[in-house]
Amino acid sequence: MQIKSTKKRWLIVMGGLALLLVVLMVIRYRPTWQLLTTKTVSQAEIVAQVRRHPMIDGLLVVPLLMAFSFIPGAPVSAVGIVAGICFGKTMGAGLNIVGITLGNLMSQRVYGLLEARHTTTKTESVVQSIEQMRHPFLGIVIGYMVPFIPTSLVSLAAVRTKTSSRQLMIATLIGSMPTAVIYALGGDALIQAHFKNLLWLAVAVMVLAGLLWIIRQDRKQTKTS
Repeated sequence: MQIKSTKKRWLIVMGGLALLLVVLMVIRYRPTWQLLTTKTVSQAEIVAQVRRHPMIDGLLVVPLLMAFSFIPGAPVSAVGIVAGICFGKTMGAGLNIVGITLGNLMSQRVYGLLEARHTTTKTESVVQSIEQMRHPFLGIVIGYMVPFIPTSLVSLAAVRTKTSSRQLMIATLIGSMPTAVIYALGGDALIQAHFKNLLWLAVAVMVLAGLLWIIRQDRKQTKTS
């Protein structure tokens, strides 16, 4: 009961922080959206207007990504795409990598503390698959790479493996980078109406999803060895 209440408190805090940051971003960008809806402008002018904001707005994205990475089911991808829209592919990718990586590391830390005080036999299939892999480092990397897998589940699986803290940090960074970059590139392609680029990004996402096959194969080797 105490573990559930502790987790609930963390979710409430992160949810409150995420809501506050979303409100702040909406307020700061409200004049921009109003201008774009009341004035006929070119594609280049739209991009310039949306991105005419100081770096402090970028700093709102990082804690928002951290909070969403911790909350199960939170739309991390939506925030990552917005970062690409508002700050471009280079700056957006950088913000996404920092925010998502730190969020995943924070989730691991919290779940690690909770797991140390409580064990349960009820786990998600994703958590079991990574936990039972012969090479869990690879499973953590792939788990964070695949956009369809909730990062909170990958973080839970990560703390249940025997991977060292240093390896966890490396695996988390490597795994968080591809999706962070794809979100930023997708947002940049959306606002610039580069729909061909969006198609290529969709293909890249499908390729990443195909990496789940490696997790299944590695898990089978564990069972047969």
